[in-house]
Amino acid sequence: MLSREDMVKEDDKVASANVDIKDADYDYDPTTIPAEESEIDQAYLNASKLTRLFRGTLFQMIMFGALSFVGPAMSDAITNLGGGGLSTPYLANLATALQYAMSCVMTLFGGPLINKFGIKWSCMIAAVTFPLAGSGYYVSAKFDVDWYLLFSRVLGGLTAGFLYVGETTAMLSYPHVHERGRYLGIWSAMRNSGSVMGGAINFSTNNTQSSAGGIAWSTYLIFIGFECTGVVWAFLLSKTSKVRRSDGTKVPYSKDLSWKEEFGALIKHAQNKRTWLVFLPAFYSFFYGGVYGTYLSLHFSVRARALSSLIVPTIVIPMVMAYGAMLDNKRWSQKTKGWVAFAMWAIPQAACMIWTGIEYGKFAKEGTIAFDYQTHGRRWAEAYLPYLIIFTTGYWTQLSIYWILGTFSTDVKSSSRTGGLFRAFETAGQAVSYAINANTGDKRIPLYVLCAIFALTLPCMTALIKLIPEKPADNDDVADGQVVYAREQMEQATS
Repeated sequence: MLSREDMVKEDDKVASANVDIKDADYDYDPTTIPAEESEIDQAYLNASKLTRLFRGTLFQMIMFGALSFVGPAMSDAITNLGGGGLSTPYLANLATALQYAMSCVMTLFGGPLINKFGIKWSCMIAAVTFPLAGSGYYVSAKFDVDWYLLFSRVLGGLTAGFLYVGETTAMLSYPHVHERGRYLGIWSAMRNSGSVMGGAINFSTNNTQSSAGGIAWSTYLIFIGFECTGVVWAFLLSKTSKVRRSDGTKVPYSKDLSWKEEFGALIKHAQNKRTWLVFLPAFYSFFYGGVYGTYLSLHFSVRARALSSLIVPTIVIPMVMAYGAMLDNKRWSQKTKGWVAFAMWAIPQAACMIWTGIEYGKFAKEGTIAFDYQTHGRRWAEAYLPYLIIFTTGYWTQLSIYWILGTFSTDVKSSSRTGGLFRAFETAGQAVSYAINANTGDKRIPLYVLCAIFALTLPCMTALIKLIPEKPADNDDVADGQVVYAREQMEQATS
């Protein structure tokens, strides 16, 4: 039985803890404290339909999709030709390796940069340099000037890092958690719609060449035209502070920090357990690009490569939409969805790597053949299917990692730090992949490296899925030390 004096001391402890929480700018926990009325923007709900559309999450996702349509998608359409459509893949692989190395450097520090510049203007920086991708390949193909291709890829890779972190931050924080799969699907579908357009351009201008070699240089001019529109879509984005979700709620946005505090928060994220668990899955997620892009370039005809750049994104679009719907399934727990998503891409990709190893054994016996769908028929399909499967399920790999990271926190600042590190790991993988494919050595070695990274990815994904919470935090659950300290004090005072 507590004395009156002891009860007064306990009340003082609780009051002290509450003061500490208030001083720490504590963001409410929706699982314990009801949302405040101020979180819903009544002015937005009462605005015109056009205003609600323009400021809404859906429109922002469409604009990010449009940016991907005319930027990364056009670049992907060129890359999907194998070797950038050039007569040999080695220069293109070197240029792409430099591009992703620069993107890795930028995205590594992308969290603080995005938090200071804002998502809208970060995307504008990237959009201005979109045309460098097509122009680099055009100048190399027509004028045989290689230095400009390397220069354009280095500069383009550096600025592309702003888009990578900006769009990742938006994907992780703008939608409600129960809508994220759908919005991820819309964004990925629009990106691949750009690749469909690019593939149609590739095939229409190169469908008569049944031998190996480079594509028609005029193809690149059409890509440049699309890339020049990027600044329009970046301009139409809203500032994060003005974005509203479908129910009128604001996007969680923690207080602004100084540069020193931003980098301090980034270091905390870099030291967190889940950041290092996501390292290998992110590194692996697009590692296959260099390996299988070279595979396509060396073993298939020009028009078969052009057809491939049309087939892959056309199949990917319904796949990512269905995948997004699965991730929004309300009947399953978050962890169950994580396990299902993991199995959907891991199993077919493991089978494809074994299949590709068998194909390399056949290539050694057959000699150098540029497989063509008309000339070789069944043999072309047999050799092409592992490429098709791994490229289409590869988007599931990235979307599942996006989704998992988004289950931890919806705060914009936290998402930029997490997203920046994720994209740094991803682009590092791409840089290494294209670098080891930039030489003329045995092409089975990059495949063996891919298999080894995949094997190491499996336990990391397993451990990461086990950490998935049922509800995300509205604050930076990694770097917000003040909130953690305040919560600990409250628990001690009330225990």
